[in-house]
Amino acid sequence: MSDTNNTTWDLIEVLDNTIEGILIIEDGFIKDVNKSLLNILNYQDKKELIGNLATGILIPTSTKKYIEYNTKLFQEISLITENGDIIPAIVKIKDIKIDSKEYKMVSVLDMSDLKEKESMLLEQSRLAAMGEMISVIAHQWRQPLNAIASISTRLKMNIKMKKLDEDLVEKKTDEINNYLQYMSKTIDDFRNFFEPTKNKSAFKLSDIVENSLKIVGNSFANKNIDLVIEDKELSTIYLYKNELTQVILNILNNARDAYEDKDIESPKVVVSYLEDEKTQSIIIRDNAGGIPDEILKKIFDPYFSTKNRKNGTGLGLYICKSIVEKYSNGQLKACNENDGAVFEIILQK
Repeated sequence: MSDTNNTTWDLIEVLDNTIEGILIIEDGFIKDVNKSLLNILNYQDKKELIGNLATGILIPTSTKKYIEYNTKLFQEISLITENGDIIPAIVKIKDIKIDSKEYKMVSVLDMSDLKEKESMLLEQSRLAAMGEMISVIAHQWRQPLNAIASISTRLKMNIKMKKLDEDLVEKKTDEINNYLQYMSKTIDDFRNFFEPTKNKSAFKLSDIVENSLKIVGNSFANKNIDLVIEDKELSTIYLYKNELTQVILNILNNARDAYEDKDIESPKVVVSYLEDEKTQSIIIRDNAGGIPDEILKKIFDPYFSTKNRKNGTGLGLYICKSIVEKYSNGQLKACNENDGAVFEIILQK
């Protein structure tokens, strides 16, 4: 910067050795940048940026979004590179004073690699969920397939014994048709779950929960776990249906699995709702004894799992938290209450 002392701007020499990009801004205009920012934006010379409005390369989100990174809170924005590409980034803004003049120092961290890895983790989690869903479908199909096989065997026997009559054939084919319709409905319930939602749509949270129960409800009944859903009238909100369904399914499955190897009298999972002017929440409670404090602190960490290698990837709750924060500008919280664990999904309207 030409209008300041060289000794003052030894600061830039220091900043040139930082990993994150740095902008020095005065009254909205770029006064200086470090080498890391030039590399992030693919510029060759800082003169191409100095004197320009900072908004020419920094694009804030329509509503201020903040994400946690290395236990610190950063604002999420987008950057425009020299060739016009838009890349995700997080920034931290600090007021500084140099030679009695006030400036803003903006620290910029390129999140492209992290976003790519996050997308891979989301896909890995979706594939893990797919494996579990296929297992659920197999379980739900087993009984109707056995019934259809039994009907087929009986009809063959009647043919061999020459005891086949029209009424029996009509009755048994109707039974087969009923079983096939049930199996077809099962596929319809699962069909769209694994497709990422491209746009937000208006839904009631209670409808999303009800659709989730079509997928996992039988697994609770098979383990004699009482699943209680609050009947509450909610307003519609705009959300990514399939992503939120994945979050609810993961938490419900964890609640179900929490009863494994535990002698809990009257096991029960309760789903309730809260709503105010700005938010809606889904609250999922169990009575499985709660989560140990040392584990509760880590449950949202990637690759942390209390399940064995076969049954757990350690990605489920990490992905759930990412989905709720990134797709819904919300929060996912966990705590212990009374005799069990409580998960709360808080969504912005």
